[in-house]
Amino acid sequence: NFGSSSSGFTAACPAAPPLLLPPAILCPPARMTCMGFFAPGLVTGSICWLALACVATFVQNMLFVKETPKITLAESRQLGLIVVWISMTCMWLFWAFVYMHQLVPLIYPVHTPVLE
Repeated sequence: NFGSSSSGFTAACPAAPPLLLPPAILCPPARMTCMGFFAPGLVTGSICWLALACVATFVQNMLFVKETPKITLAESRQLGLIVVWISMTCMWLFWAFVYMHQLVPLIYPVHTPVLE
């Protein structure tokens, strides 16, 4: 029974509820710490997404701004900027959510020894 104090479950992870799961699944290793929003990978990735958004803005301004009988040049530029920045923000958020979910997994893997 992993929920009893005789198994070392309570001592290994005192904040965890007494469930019928081994401590390796519920408690992160002691060396893992949460860096929050300033995790190096998250900051680097966010800077890359910002750079990509700036490049997309430049490309949109150079290639996709056109004046037509129904839309002026300024309106075309404004519409393009809205489309680029809203889409880049949504894609960055999706990437950041997936990245952060992998930083703090809900269930940690249990490694079994290799049988030879």
